Amino acid sequence: MLAAGALAGCSGFDKAQQAATADPNVFPANYRSALVAFLRRSLTNRSDFRGAMISEPALKQVGGSQHYVVCVQFNPQSTIKPQAAIYLAGQMTQFVDAAPEQCADAAYQPFKELEAADPAAAEIGHFQLLGIPQ
Repeated sequence: MLAAGALAGCSGFDKAQQAATADPNVFPANYRSALVAFLRRSLTNRSDFRGAMISEPALKQVGGSQHYVVCVQFNPQSTIKPQAAIYLAGQMTQFVDAAPEQCADAAYQPFKELEAADPAAAEIGHFQLLGIPQ
């Protein structure tokens, strides 16, 4: 018992360090406004904004671990595939083509905040910031 206490004291982690470790699955509370800001900088075609749909954040398997994922569908006439915003510690870290299993069961709802926004990236190519070919 005493040896366990001595080892715990030598582990290098104190309570302050443990508290400072971010929970990788913090709910992304501002996901809608953050996505609008990101997409305004990334999209150039206003028609992609019309009719966009978004899902609520849901824990999904990404690689070898669970992360919050938000699925986004654009205008049905858009050439952009459904996208997945992947979150770590409440912050979007990736915005990628959605894998079928990531968004297959997504409950989409209108993304009115995006529809009301204007593209800010008109001088930059369509999704050029993301490296997605046109």
